[in-house]
Amino acid sequence: MVTTTIIILLAAVLAFSIGAASNVGMQSHATAQQQSEEIYRIQETAMSSAAPVAHTGNLPHAVVFALPIRDDGKIYTGQVTFTASKPIEVEVIHIYRPDQPPDEAHGQPPTAVINGTTITYSHLTSIVDNNIITGDVPTASGTFEFTGSGLVFHKRSSEPFTVTYTIDATVDQLTQ
Repeated sequence: MVTTTIIILLAAVLAFSIGAASNVGMQSHATAQQQSEEIYRIQETAMSSAAPVAHTGNLPHAVVFALPIRDDGKIYTGQVTFTASKPIEVEVIHIYRPDQPPDEAHGQPPTAVINGTTITYSHLTSIVDNNIITGDVPTASGTFEFTGSGLVFHKRSSEPFTVTYTIDATVDQLTQ
């Protein structure tokens, strides 16, 4: 009876030790995954500059690249809240590499080449609230979720603006 009790106690201690060791291994694996994950938590105020691309016959647009363009097979996914000194637009950038060039019937989305990378963009107008007026000056603000290869605050004219934004995003590998 005493021998059986000792064996049961030893088995319980052994099981507890194995469970604790495996739990420690799992915790260090989870920590390693968290450490290798790219996280962008940014709160910044930035003044616009001329866009690196000018449309034919137009002055360069005014832009703030809140998240730089990624061309490494990874994308940003997250949320952003912003307020700007003037009415602006927001664009989520996507790398543009069609499997085959679109034909005339289908058409091509708007593209630009920035630093040798061809991009297209989602022009997010519905998320920008331009009805806010501070004193006599119309401003813009908004909050939205996004997924893409970059994030740009944008004004179609060369008129400068200031934008304050907070981004909480992660970077994930594309699966295709």
